[in-house]
Amino acid sequence: IGLVVMAVAGALVPEALSRTKAVFDGIFPGSAVTALPSAETEPAGELQAPLEELTASEMQARLLEAALILFAFMIAAALFDGLSVWFAEYLGQHLLYELRKSLFEHLQALSMSFYDRRRLGELISRVNNDTMVLQRNSGKGLAWLVSEPVAVVYGVYRMIAISPRLTMSMLVIVPVVMVVTLFLGRRVRKLSRQMQEQLGEMTNALHEGLAAIRVIKIFGIQREMNEHFEHENRDVMRTEMRTALTRAVNSPVVGITIGLALIAILTLGGQEIQAGRMTGGDLMAFVLLLQAVSSSVNRVSRVNLSLQQASAAAGRHRELLEVDERLPVVANPVEPEHLEGRITFERVSFSYLGRSPALCDISLEIKPGEVVAFAGPSGAGKTTIANLIPRLYDPTDGRVLVDGVDVREMDPQKLRRFMSIVPQETLLFGGTVRENIAYGRSDATHEEIEAAAKAANAHDFIVALPQGYDTQVGERGTQLSGGQRQRIAIARAVVRNPRIMILDEATSSLDNESENEIHRALDTVLEGRTAIIIAHRLSTIQGADRIIVLEAGRIVESGKHAELLARGGLYARLYRAHQSSDERAAAVEGTASGNA
Repeated sequence: IGLVVMAVAGALVPEALSRTKAVFDGIFPGSAVTALPSAETEPAGELQAPLEELTASEMQARLLEAALILFAFMIAAALFDGLSVWFAEYLGQHLLYELRKSLFEHLQALSMSFYDRRRLGELISRVNNDTMVLQRNSGKGLAWLVSEPVAVVYGVYRMIAISPRLTMSMLVIVPVVMVVTLFLGRRVRKLSRQMQEQLGEMTNALHEGLAAIRVIKIFGIQREMNEHFEHENRDVMRTEMRTALTRAVNSPVVGITIGLALIAILTLGGQEIQAGRMTGGDLMAFVLLLQAVSSSVNRVSRVNLSLQQASAAAGRHRELLEVDERLPVVANPVEPEHLEGRITFERVSFSYLGRSPALCDISLEIKPGEVVAFAGPSGAGKTTIANLIPRLYDPTDGRVLVDGVDVREMDPQKLRRFMSIVPQETLLFGGTVRENIAYGRSDATHEEIEAAAKAANAHDFIVALPQGYDTQVGERGTQLSGGQRQRIAIARAVVRNPRIMILDEATSSLDNESENEIHRALDTVLEGRTAIIIAHRLSTIQGADRIIVLEAGRIVESGKHAELLARGGLYARLYRAHQSSDERAAAVEGTASGNA
């Protein structure tokens, strides 16, 4: 419907202007003269006959009728023009809505390895800035895309009907306009793609400058960050100005060309009237049509430049949508209705982005309901173990099985429904405390949310907040302390009532007292569930059923806390080092308290 309305809107303007012929002939009834035959004129038989003699009242009646018809067409043209803009806006906004939706859903579906290689600022720019370019070209621009070419074609058709001679002489300007438009369009497209890439760099600089504001202030590097952002910002401005200059050249070139054509038409039109092949009304209508067609040609050239900008942005969107880095899902995946919680690693190896292996030939089995802790120095592969179980990544070699089924043969969403993860980096969403806990399970009741908060030792501080569970936590939870954020994250995991619980250094931001309280609460929460605990503080995993010690991606020790200490291996050395560190920290704290 919108396309039809746009096409009708484009045709109605030249149709209305062609009706001015009758009005001008009524105003200037003697404007058609009978030319005398000569060597420079057409034969007398082809000359136009004089207009019939009309009384003053008849002339007024014809003029009024012609004016009313013209007015009716102008009203119709205006109405259809307004409708075309509305339909174009409707179409454009719905297309943009679907595009943003598909982009976001596509990004959500991509694997973690994709995000390991991409910068967040660049992705935000593609969804935000590139879409804004397309948005600027919706509405009126989209309506012009259909209506103005129709107006040009129909206007030329009406001009041919009035005077084929003048129309043919005018068409010499078409190649000039086309060459200029195509040349400038290619340049605008190139500059637009460059600008979108620079906008991505600037957005990334902005994101880094705000996300790391605490570190920036502590290290006093505001000037360096300002200079970095200014450099990216200046690049965007310069490219934008080059694009603006290219667009600015278009209008005067097209305008001057059309102006020269208008002068030629007036000169030739006067000769046509003298030759008796046109009336004054014909010439006036022809000139108005020429102006309208010229205006439409100018709009078409501007729409072409806008389309080149939009094409560059759409190309970047298409590149992103064509990225197929989702974890492969088999044709008929296993959809478990329940899990016992048995986890098996069969000769598993893994490396991030082809770098040195993070895991090498790992084989182990975790029984249902067993609490297994992973220990080892930084970079040993502990977090990688936690990432492979819910299939955030696929192993490079080997298999990860849950209840005897390879996780690659399961529906990832159904598999993760039985798991909860408390990641090392605590992240809360904007909203209330209640909403953040309920992200773990959207249908959780208030009683279940409160029970999860109590299990995570978070209930007491939550009820002390100004609005209790309805308190806004701020963006990324900035209104709460690190320990409070972490306890809410633990409550979010608990409320799912998972069969498999993964705690990736989940208590690293807590003081010793809060950490001990949470671990006492988790003793009850984890009962009967398979639990994977990754801890930096070895004192917090002494009660685990089994401790697996990793070094350089390999299992080097396994056993209970007392057994590992007795062996005097890597675990014992790490434990003694952490114990010494804790004692020094306690001594410093005691000295500070004494001085106070």
